[in-house]
Amino acid sequence: MSEKEREERMLVRKIEEGTVIDHIPDWKAETVAKVLRLDRLAKTQTGISVAILQNVNSKTLGRKDIVKIDKWHVDEKDADILSLVFPSITVNYVNEWKVSKYHPKVPDVIEGRIKCPEVLCITNAQREPVVPKFITLKRDRVLQCFYCDTLFDFDSVPDHVRT
Repeated sequence: MSEKEREERMLVRKIEEGTVIDHIPDWKAETVAKVLRLDRLAKTQTGISVAILQNVNSKTLGRKDIVKIDKWHVDEKDADILSLVFPSITVNYVNEWKVSKYHPKVPDVIEGRIKCPEVLCITNAQREPVVPKFITLKRDRVLQCFYCDTLFDFDSVPDHVRT
């Protein structure tokens, strides 16, 4: 296939600077957007655009989703949180048209980005300035609250992301 034919098949243009999150399971890009708080980002940062591609052909997955964020780089800690829910994702950082791949890994500890599902946890008390902290139990695919020992599955992380 010629370069011109390949460009004509592209659904969204290439980005010079930003992040491309690839290999998201099909129809799950909205969950990625929720975890990364992309709606808030797009509203507060002028010049940043977000493209969500869903149900795109993939040689390895059959179908997949892709999220492109122009002029913004996803923090590696946020990418690592995404890997809890979607272990297959890759994050491509684009700088001056050059791409560097990052393969997120499940972190040992997560601080501040996720709220504890236990209502009575000290981290949920308004009067207490305690930052939520979770230990990942990778073998069991669960998070454990450092303070109240509440356990919850990696798959439920999007429901507990702090906004």
